[in-house]
Amino acid sequence: MIKFFRKIRQELLSKGKTGKYLKYAIGEILLVVIGILIALGINNWNQKQIEIKKERTALNNLILDLEEQSEILEEYIAGENEFYKSGLYLSEHYARNKAFQINDTLLSKLNLLGARITFNPIKTTFSELVSTGNIGLIRNEKLKRRIMRFFNELERISEISSNNNTNLIDGLYNPLLFESTVFIHKYEYKSNYVNRVFKNLGTAQSRIFKPESLKNLYAASGDNMKTPEKALKLFNLIQIRTQMARGQVTSYAELQEEIEELVNAIKLEL
Repeated sequence: MIKFFRKIRQELLSKGKTGKYLKYAIGEILLVVIGILIALGINNWNQKQIEIKKERTALNNLILDLEEQSEILEEYIAGENEFYKSGLYLSEHYARNKAFQINDTLLSKLNLLGARITFNPIKTTFSELVSTGNIGLIRNEKLKRRIMRFFNELERISEISSNNNTNLIDGLYNPLLFESTVFIHKYEYKSNYVNRVFKNLGTAQSRIFKPESLKNLYAASGDNMKTPEKALKLFNLIQIRTQMARGQVTSYAELQEEIEELVNAIKLEL
């Protein structure tokens, strides 16, 4: 093709047809430019298709992460509900007896409130998109901002949960419990999460210790709970611990609702 165009140019020049040669040269340049533009257009189209494919993959992976997060939140909610019900039981026990009357059930409920659920946000795909700069693959700006807000909220709730666990449960509640009561656990909870954590411990403890072997420790616990200062502190901590569990249930349930809405929005984009 190049030889063909060169031959035409040479013939025009040899015949002295300069005007036609110039027109021809301009036409040839235009053809080259058009060819380049077409090639660039095809390349841009191919690149756009690659980016669209990457976007679809990212959005589908986000859906998988969100659905997994929702399933885990269901377990967290069940566990926090067990904590909440134990807190209510202890409050009603105190109101009924005007004191903490030591028995296996009371001790089991008290010690259950010393457990805590560590909230681990699932953000594998989102973190990868942000760290690689590929978050820009999501073309729908409104959807992108919504996704970013959700994962920021996920991180915020994770931090709140971690701070509550560290400051209230580990820092205040458990130290008082260890000083004042016997650790007793009964395998009696509906939450799979709680039972997975405590099943082996509860089984082993019931096999090793018999009620009569713990008689002196029960008496010591009872005496401790009769101390007004410790009873007051324990009562207050139980109220805070109960409300903390209720607050976690509410937060996790709201997250589940947001996940459902966000998944639907992503599916519409796909």
